[in-house]
Amino acid sequence: MLTVLTGLLTSLSYATSDLMSQRVTRATGAVTQIVWVLATGVIIIVPAALLVRGLPEGDEWRGAGLAALAGAIYFFALFCLLRGLHVGDLGLISALTSLQGAYVAAAVVALGEPITPLLGVALGLCAFGAVLTSFEGRARSTRGAPWALAAGLLFAAVMLCYAYGDIDWLSQTAISRTVSLLVALPAALLNGGVAVPRVLRPWAVGAGVLEVSGLTLLTITFALGPAAVAGVTTTQFGTFAVILGFVLLHERPKPNQWVGIVATVAGVSLLAAVA
Repeated sequence: MLTVLTGLLTSLSYATSDLMSQRVTRATGAVTQIVWVLATGVIIIVPAALLVRGLPEGDEWRGAGLAALAGAIYFFALFCLLRGLHVGDLGLISALTSLQGAYVAAAVVALGEPITPLLGVALGLCAFGAVLTSFEGRARSTRGAPWALAAGLLFAAVMLCYAYGDIDWLSQTAISRTVSLLVALPAALLNGGVAVPRVLRPWAVGAGVLEVSGLTLLTITFALGPAAVAGVTTTQFGTFAVILGFVLLHERPKPNQWVGIVATVAGVSLLAAVA
């Protein structure tokens, strides 16, 4: 029961963080909000990592290098996500971004991992959902879908860097977020600065706090186990984003997009259960 609770809180944290970032991004731009999210995370994570883990030693420097690479990629992943949220609906963008797990699974299969029937079904559902959700037709209700798909691919690359690293999650996060911030700051300064209106600053900082909270809860959930329950519950941020978008933002996807969103969420959930 505790695993389910922490897993769902993980998903809710990520979805709410996206909701708050969407509001700030539409007023200031994606890169500015990225700086605020990353700076908040660095302020929280880096002191904790240095206190608990210290600096990498010996063979850990290889993992540190992969974490730094993940940080560079993470900036571009966040940029694509926030660009999608800038022009698109929260529910649709988050659902498509959640396909990151499917991209990782497809990459692993391409590298020689045998594909099981359930894995095949999960990947099929994800592909089917992505096509239906992204199909625009005459309406313009899929704005931002290409950005969301690109964000999912980049987040998948971040996950692969983490998976092949050999250092703890706290150090990985501290290194990757620091590198992301070092990339984001010059980009923001060249793009108009990092100023956020006073009324939006709680939203900007809150998004960063919730992003770090989601990562912490994610780690706790998998530590509690079992992995199948943790995997399914922590991948429901797309579901929560759809609910938040429907209730708070009055988003109304087209019928085919509802089917696509449901198929995507189901595919991601099944993928997490069988992975």
